[in-house]
Amino acid sequence: MSEGYLKILQFIISSLITLISLKLTIPLFKKFFPAKPTKRGMHKIVKPTSGGILFIIVYAILAIYQGYYLALFSLPLALIGLLDDKFDLSKLLRYLAQIITLLVIIKFLNSQEIGFFYKDQTSLKFFLMIFFGSAIINFINFMDGIDGLVCGSIIVILTTLNFQFNFLSPIIGALTAFLYFNWSPSKIFMGDTGSLFLGSFLVSLLYSSENNINLIKNILLISPLLLDSFICIIRRLISRQNIFKSHKLHLYQRLVSNGISQSKVSIMYISSIIYLSIIYTFFEIKFLYLSVLLILVIGFIIDKKYALKFNT
Repeated sequence: MSEGYLKILQFIISSLITLISLKLTIPLFKKFFPAKPTKRGMHKIVKPTSGGILFIIVYAILAIYQGYYLALFSLPLALIGLLDDKFDLSKLLRYLAQIITLLVIIKFLNSQEIGFFYKDQTSLKFFLMIFFGSAIINFINFMDGIDGLVCGSIIVILTTLNFQFNFLSPIIGALTAFLYFNWSPSKIFMGDTGSLFLGSFLVSLLYSSENNINLIKNILLISPLLLDSFICIIRRLISRQNIFKSHKLHLYQRLVSNGISQSKVSIMYISSIIYLSIIYTFFEIKFLYLSVLLILVIGFIIDKKYALKFNT
């Protein structure tokens, strides 16, 4: 069987298994992992959460079949996310789990001489890898606040990166099936279980980049998910707010709070990543820089005209 047909088959198998599994288990998630409305949350009724564990299990099994083990190092962090969804763990414990996961990922990449970070390793570079990696994990987690935004965005990102890494068809299929239930009005959330896994898995892909140019391109590709959180933190610091306190001040949250539907807001973010994906695939990196800048400008305009005021 050719490589192309094998990718299609893996996509179909993972999507079908995830689709059927979710169909059968959503009532169980609703019983054992109910997500109640909170001040920070954007949903108004109780919905099941932690559904991300299903696409994680499906992908983990197929990753082992592929002989690709990097994704498996994110499984313990997914378990921490599952426990957090159920018992609301302390932020310190969650952060320690992220640090340990990143240490394991970096150690594995170095031992296999994957990517370019293993070359000329210094203490400063190692610290920056941990700091930057944990920031991405948390930013992805922060963005998973409305239906379909993170799931849909990650599908586009991984589809684009699949041409570079060549082993992502199973998780793309599993996430596509999950999106069917996660799109507004959603029937289930991925929870911290899914978002922490996806965040750490994205970091492992970034750190597998072959050179500086590929790393920068990959970061620019996912930048719409990172810039919202980063800019929000900067604005909260300027406003002298406690950045560790829960809030609803992300742009996507303020757009929804101002009356724009969750599906429209998710489409905004997903469309921006689709646009970057096209530039990423067919044009030089300088055009990718300019495209990110354009999206940033458009984001400020949307913030000014359509979002609830930042300090409201």
